[in-house]
Amino acid sequence: MVSIRKTVKEDASILSKIQKEAFKSLYEKYHDEGNPYLRDENDILSRLDREDSVYYTIMDNEQIVGGILYKYNCSTPFCKMLNDGEYYLCRVYIKPDVQGKQIARTAIKLCEENFTDATKYFVDFPEDLEMNRRCYESAGYVDTGKRLKVEENLTLACFTK
Repeated sequence: MVSIRKTVKEDASILSKIQKEAFKSLYEKYHDEGNPYLRDENDILSRLDREDSVYYTIMDNEQIVGGILYKYNCSTPFCKMLNDGEYYLCRVYIKPDVQGKQIARTAIKLCEENFTDATKYFVDFPEDLEMNRRCYESAGYVDTGKRLKVEENLTLACFTK
């Protein structure tokens, strides 16, 4: 059964390993400097006490299988500044060996239940990643039609809910 909990310091090491596993193939494909594959445990730790974000650990049958990071009161690639009640799904990642089992979709929905003031959500991802598109659409997100070219071979699609 999928569940979430706020990330604690003790989760950072395993989440860092899962994040590297989950984003490695995307880094190899796009070679983008913003890829979470390039981030380490300290990056996760630095986000735990920030006023503009919330990090959740994703569990499946009591085992850590991924992480999810939401930001608010911040800028995003598609928005200069989020308004009150607007949340940016900055990152969600699942261990590669359990991807495709609707864990991310379930975790997104569980996280959103905690944002009682939410009026809108944003997410962006490489537009050519069909698996990501299906995941976000199944969680209720719709394509805004906005695109942002961030690297020669990397264009982000913006979805909202």
